[in-house]
Amino acid sequence: MFLGCQTFRLHGNMEHEDRRSTFQAFKTEKYALLLSTDDFARGLDFPKVRCIIQYDSPGEATEYVHRVGRTACLGERGESLLFLQPVEIDYLQDLEKHGVSLAEYPLLKVMDNFTLHGQNKQVKKSIFMDLHPWVLCLQKALESFIIFKPKMNELARKGFCSWVRAYTAHRGELKRIFMIKKLHLGHVAESFALKQQPSLVGQSFQKQNKKRKRFEKKSGLSKKRKVARVT
Repeated sequence: MFLGCQTFRLHGNMEHEDRRSTFQAFKTEKYALLLSTDDFARGLDFPKVRCIIQYDSPGEATEYVHRVGRTACLGERGESLLFLQPVEIDYLQDLEKHGVSLAEYPLLKVMDNFTLHGQNKQVKKSIFMDLHPWVLCLQKALESFIIFKPKMNELARKGFCSWVRAYTAHRGELKRIFMIKKLHLGHVAESFALKQQPSLVGQSFQKQNKKRKRFEKKSGLSKKRKVARVT
């Protein structure tokens, strides 16, 4: 809907045949975008990958290297973009300790040079990223899209809850950098095109999580009873 190229996805819950077909299809495309989870941060041989975009920060520096290692293989050149929030900037120091040095990408300046659809003039320059005309236009389009797609709205809610859960799972020294209390969860919810208050989304997730745990507990008891009867 928003991109002019083929998009693919890879994640751990996919069937083996679906993963294989996606892998082969992505390799044959000249221009394509692959959305992937950490399950596929390493071990995949994709030729001529030009750019790796990391919307979510990896954990340790070694994980960062494995992620960006999907590009510039076998002497090829490539680029890697890492999105960090202002409260996460200290992560750059952690990478530098492991010999990884990154340069700031002037995204605002790049966006200012492009015109919006239907406009002949360049967009008005903005100081803040979240107030940039490009960002506001995309945000409005995404919110309108999921309002009329109940299934997409539910996926966005689940995605938000999963992201929050993963954010709290950083280990060791990184816990000092990636602290959920430092974040504005309202802005995080917006990034998933959600208009609901994060607390309401979280409550829905907690209810679902409790149901799942009760179901797993009952299933576990049933299995134990079956084993006991067999023995």
